[in-house]
Amino acid sequence: MSKLKLRNVLAGLFATVVVAGGLTGCNTKAAVSAANTATSEAVETEVAAVEETPEVRTIYAVTGASPRPFTYYGDDNELVGQNIELVNAIFDKLPQYELVWEVTDFPSIFAGLDADKYQLGVNNFAKNAEREEKYLFTDPIFSNAYIVVAGKDVELPEVVDFPDLAGYSYVGQVAINSTTAIENYNEANPDNPIEINYTEEDLNAQLAGIESGKYDFLIIDKPMYWGYYQPEFGYDLATYQLKGYGVGEGLDSFLIVSKTEENQQLVDDINAALREVIEEGTSKEINEKYFGDDYSPSYN
Repeated sequence: MSKLKLRNVLAGLFATVVVAGGLTGCNTKAAVSAANTATSEAVETEVAAVEETPEVRTIYAVTGASPRPFTYYGDDNELVGQNIELVNAIFDKLPQYELVWEVTDFPSIFAGLDADKYQLGVNNFAKNAEREEKYLFTDPIFSNAYIVVAGKDVELPEVVDFPDLAGYSYVGQVAINSTTAIENYNEANPDNPIEINYTEEDLNAQLAGIESGKYDFLIIDKPMYWGYYQPEFGYDLATYQLKGYGVGEGLDSFLIVSKTEENQQLVDDINAALREVIEEGTSKEINEKYFGDDYSPSYN
């Protein structure tokens, strides 16, 4: 209750005291005493209510609304995706915060976090040393995995290691994790290299190229392929587990928080609520909705 409203309450109670005194004559003192007691109790109640009402802090969460199915716009132009629903479920348990979503281009996410314009970055972020110097990280929200997606004529073992891919043609964009991993393999194995086709094509075009035989394989997030590309476009391709890049092998995703002293408490609160969301099965339900499988992290 505001100070002005509290004054108005007191004024009304005081007026009641005066009127009561004027009407009762000889009972004025008793009326005033009773009214004073009522006034004191009312004031104490109102002050206690003001003191007990927690302050709500607004948290601005930002996303690039891509890639699907982690974060994107749904059919009704509403922001949806695994990351989005999981964060909403977390903040449902944190009444001390009001969550406000904003969407921007990917580079502007970091600029906004640097300036504390946004407190929370939500875009299936991986952790690296450079980012750890600049931002706070929550506990893992998602345990990722990479798979090899190849044409039906490509012969590979069920679990693929990089030497198994030697002699085949890979397609991928410059500087992404899978391309860098293959470049590192080729540098260490110049006599048995993997052919690299650098491209600016989107993933849909790359997958179509593999299906047509233009390329032999690519490496992609397992939940991204099975949660969106395969069911959406119906690719008839083979998939293989990539050795060392399976679920629970360190490919975790996180929420990024702007690095301020105040926001360390925000990280602690998010982590506590996140564990509740995982333990009660809400995280599993969200993952199965978007990916067809559960990729919830384990904190054991």
